[in-house]
Amino acid sequence: MGTDMDVIIEAAERPLDAFIAVRLLFEQQEERFSRFRAGSLVSRLNAGETVADPWLTAVLELSLEAFGQTGGLFNPMILPALTRAGYDRDFAEVTGGAPVREPAPDASACIERAGDGWRLTQGAIDLGGIVKGWTADLAVEHLAGRYGGVFVNAGGDIRCAGSEEGSSGWVVDVDGPGGSAAWAGTISGAIATSSVLKRRWPTASGVAAHHLIDPRTGMPAESPFVQVSVRASSCTWAEVWAKAVLIGGHAGLDLARAYGLPVLALAADGSRTVSGEW
Repeated sequence: MGTDMDVIIEAAERPLDAFIAVRLLFEQQEERFSRFRAGSLVSRLNAGETVADPWLTAVLELSLEAFGQTGGLFNPMILPALTRAGYDRDFAEVTGGAPVREPAPDASACIERAGDGWRLTQGAIDLGGIVKGWTADLAVEHLAGRYGGVFVNAGGDIRCAGSEEGSSGWVVDVDGPGGSAAWAGTISGAIATSSVLKRRWPTASGVAAHHLIDPRTGMPAESPFVQVSVRASSCTWAEVWAKAVLIGGHAGLDLARAYGLPVLALAADGSRTVSGEW
């Protein structure tokens, strides 16, 4: 998934079997859902196959629900736009691209059931905006009943259960632009952060691009915010809404506010916009 995974477990002895299980889960999810692997479920869908798989069903149902809740700000049908922007290979190898203003199609019309499986009626899908947070949830839910505290940080998408020793939850710092401290506190449940500051590259036109595509335009999002953190009960929804608010700007923030989600949004100058019970 192109990032580091941190797993912390409160236990009397080092639980190697638990660490191995989490690593295996993330590796399996990479095999299932990476758009860079020819045999993945996502690649098969994009190649025109009808695919029947319970893991695919779970994540597509979540994705369609997220599409509806966010008013289309979260839309998995952005792969063509990502490719045009230059993100058509592993990020370390991205060198350029030529973004084109072309809205992404309606996910609810493109992703459909076909018997026991799923198929695409048009376009191509990328599930990178939801699978990482969802996998963090699965890992913690698998381990939570066995240990007093479990903490998984999947590249800034954090899900935890219980608490670390000496605390009522898990202590988390959120870095801001330029390495400044944006927030520090104790959490339970989940927190996820999306940013346009890290995965950036120059395009053929000389304009910088980033990986957060606005599905309304098909272009890298132009937002008053450069980084958004959202707290939620699950990492799946924290990740979805962090992206939706960053892409949608103040309109996305209003939507998140309607769902009662705590949001911390940062502008390029470091100024903060806080919503909900942050």
